[in-house]
Amino acid sequence: MKQPNEEVRGWASSKTFRCGPYWHALAAVRWQFFGHLTFKRESDSEPRRVARFGAMLRPVAYRWHAHFPRLLWCLRQEHGDLGGLVHFHFLLAGLPPRAVTSRTCRDLERLWLRKGGGSAVVTLYDPALRGVAYMLKVSAQGSRSRAGRESAKFGPEDCELMLSDGLRRFLGLRR
Repeated sequence: MKQPNEEVRGWASSKTFRCGPYWHALAAVRWQFFGHLTFKRESDSEPRRVARFGAMLRPVAYRWHAHFPRLLWCLRQEHGDLGGLVHFHFLLAGLPPRAVTSRTCRDLERLWLRKGGGSAVVTLYDPALRGVAYMLKVSAQGSRSRAGRESAKFGPEDCELMLSDGLRRFLGLRR
């Protein structure tokens, strides 16, 4: 994923990173939510799609009195197998523990639709479901499984993630 341009306020400092070196660091984060987001308009530019993601997160951060720049999020854009439609996968942390509810999942889904996104599925993060591995397209399973096929198709060396400034600070990465 390319870095958004300067016209997307507040996002220009977010950089993309190769996945491989960050596997262990990302797996150590206590993620709260995992999500899959689609788009109504495939013609939207990447900066506009990323801005829409931020527009979804800001009201939730405000509601739960979380400082938006300190939210930890990891975003991956990919093209689907069927039709090559662009979609996002994301991990989110940094909200207070009382915010980690299925109601917040539904709020994020509604906000995505309200901000002009397509469908949204947001769930509470379950480490047993290996959401970080899915985001990074890394699988310990064989290539016969769906996760294994995804891993073989992309692999960690082909994976680019957009990390929030808060996550980069948390991981000790420089600007």
